[in-house]
Amino acid sequence: MINVLGLALGIAIFLLITEYVAFEWGANRFHKNFDQLYRASTFTADADKGDYYLPPGYAPTLKNRVPGINEVVRVAEGVGSGLVIVPGTNGSTAGNKSFRENKVSFADDNFFRVFSFPVIKGSTSLAKAQTMAISASIAQKYFGNGNPIGQVLNIKNQFGLTPYTVTAVYEGMPQQSDIQADILLSYKTLENAAFRNGNNWADPNGLGSGYTNIYFMLNKGVDLKLFEAQATQVIHKAAPDAAKATLAFQPLRNLHIAPSFSYHFQTYGSLVLVVSFLSVALLIMMIAWLNYINLSTAQALYRAKESGVRKVLGASRMQIVGQYLTETAILTLISIVIAIVSVKLVQPFYNNFLGKELSLTVLNQGRFWVGGITVVFTGCFLAGGYVAFMLSSIDPLKTIRGKAAITIGGISLRRSLVVFQFTTSVILIISTITLYRQLKYMQTQDLGMNVQQRVVISGPSTLSGSQRDNTLAFENQLRQLPYVQKLAASNNVPGEGYNFSADGITRLNANVGDDKKSYAMLIVDDKYFDTYDIKIKAGATFTPQMLEQGWSKTHKIIINESAAAQLGFKNTENIIGQKIKWDAEFEVVGVVKDYHHLSLHEFIRPMIFLPAVAHNYFTIKMDTRNLAGHVSQLKSIYEHSFPGEPFTYTFADESFDKQYNAEQKLGNVFMASAGAAVFIAALGLFGLATFAARQKIKEIGIRKVLGANVLNIVTLISADFLKLVAIAIVIASPVAWYIMNKWLQDFAYHTSIQWWVFALAGSIAVVIAFVTVSIQSVKAAIANPVKSLRNE
Repeated sequence: MINVLGLALGIAIFLLITEYVAFEWGANRFHKNFDQLYRASTFTADADKGDYYLPPGYAPTLKNRVPGINEVVRVAEGVGSGLVIVPGTNGSTAGNKSFRENKVSFADDNFFRVFSFPVIKGSTSLAKAQTMAISASIAQKYFGNGNPIGQVLNIKNQFGLTPYTVTAVYEGMPQQSDIQADILLSYKTLENAAFRNGNNWADPNGLGSGYTNIYFMLNKGVDLKLFEAQATQVIHKAAPDAAKATLAFQPLRNLHIAPSFSYHFQTYGSLVLVVSFLSVALLIMMIAWLNYINLSTAQALYRAKESGVRKVLGASRMQIVGQYLTETAILTLISIVIAIVSVKLVQPFYNNFLGKELSLTVLNQGRFWVGGITVVFTGCFLAGGYVAFMLSSIDPLKTIRGKAAITIGGISLRRSLVVFQFTTSVILIISTITLYRQLKYMQTQDLGMNVQQRVVISGPSTLSGSQRDNTLAFENQLRQLPYVQKLAASNNVPGEGYNFSADGITRLNANVGDDKKSYAMLIVDDKYFDTYDIKIKAGATFTPQMLEQGWSKTHKIIINESAAAQLGFKNTENIIGQKIKWDAEFEVVGVVKDYHHLSLHEFIRPMIFLPAVAHNYFTIKMDTRNLAGHVSQLKSIYEHSFPGEPFTYTFADESFDKQYNAEQKLGNVFMASAGAAVFIAALGLFGLATFAARQKIKEIGIRKVLGANVLNIVTLISADFLKLVAIAIVIASPVAWYIMNKWLQDFAYHTSIQWWVFALAGSIAVVIAFVTVSIQSVKAAIANPVKSLRNE
């Protein structure tokens, strides 16, 4: 049963990892015309990654002037997010319910024609202004079993308070979709200048500010490179300010695992992760089969006499081969059944761990069964066939007399299999240690700012009307609380992203500063730097007067060291008072030291800070004793200051660490895989040790008669195997170094691979191998030598 257990474990791990790989690889491929769908982005000279937030006016401009476009649809992710107010019974405001929704997007009227999200009620069109489509889960949440079609919902967001009529209900967007929206608002609404409420950047025909995703369904047979060149030329003519950027169109089918975009805050997949997981799955499967061969070889010794007797009684060689192949096929099928049952049992825990809705739907695919049957037959032939042909070729008289043990199977082959198994195991161990070291490195590096003991409260959905005064009053109230040590308001926070990116920025009256370089823009108040312990290197923070006027009127900015360097400033002390040119002239009033606003995956970006009465987030540095009581009081003050606005908060350090979830999961999967690989390899080594002890049974008996003790016997049997493990360590070390060194290059900041990592991995392998072999060695050493020598 040991060989069945090892094979079942290998198959189970292979299936679990295959589920993940199939899920990631299949993302966005459920759309009917996925092979014709592309998302547009822009690349500038300094960027190895693109920006997928584009001016909405690009869509009609390209549709009208570039051939080859079948459909174009805009999706403004999260732009409509805010407070959704569901009216009470019969439209009464007394029973209003409010919900904060973060996945509210604007979409063109052909959205459901281009993308395969089934509409289960209402119309598939969003052609009229102030109409909306909601997901089935939102419909259930707001209306229960009632009919939502025709219902009016009020949405309070950055554009003010606007009523929308529900015209459609669609099935929830699956996890395999990179477009995620709980509510879709008609893009037509943005054409009304009054609705935009002074937010001119949201003009759907604008060619300046980029805030929307633009998807294209191209005609079949379109030359993509030619199309990109034509589209870039058209945009350069229509929007001269965009002449520094190149348009690129990425296939939707590749978007999930290779997004290739900075300024990208949605959790996408990773091609490196997918390839790594698939490689681990294949290696585990190979180890399981090789282990099966080793164990089958060892067990064959006990059946050598059986084969000899059957041949003497008239069985042909093919009959003996057929018997062993049939037995192997049956054991393989049993292993597969055990593996599938095991996967079903751990599926809920596995899904919860990965945060994905995975299942064995791969079993419903013809390709899986073709591949599965191929694997089974190949495994049966290699595992069962090898043993069967060896046994059937031995002289039956030798097997009956017990003289054939030495000739069964190739010792070199079996040792090679052990070397391969432990080489793979050591590579996985080294990889796991390196993964966790890199994760620890990222989590413990000096960020240049402090997110510890910081609570982040989500602000009100809009700053229009009295909300501006309410925001200032809310801040003043919080500052009176004895446990509030520092407080800042900003429109984004570390770990969550920037407000937007900008380019075309240079120093005024100076031939320095490349206008093709991009900058990350962040809207903050005067307390932001102090609250996050970001050091001001020169100048000072913003004044309250600057916040009141806002950056568009005061024309004052603060920059970080990277922005100063990119603009050509060499001495930070001389920067204060200098002006830069963007869409207007801006005076630099301060320079802050560089800090990691996002994870250590990327280099610190040049940043420009803009003053305003911010309201999206309130960051509080507070005494965390009696935290529950403090949060309760904060909630009470918030709900009094912003009636109808739900109170939500997070801890800044936890939010920042979420950026490393992928590495955390990868490390856990590698650790589990390394453990499984070592376990399966140990089973194989146990089988080989059994084989060796069986071969040396008479030698052991003679040594014991001559006075050898248990330690001598254990050393005799273990020495050869420890040599094999040592060879595996020597082979694995450079391979693991190369693989992990390549992986670390994907991080802007990374740890180094120290010598002790290889020593530790090797020691683990040696200890496991020694313990495994010793179990069988001790058993052989304490056996009665008389039994092994009675025939001599």
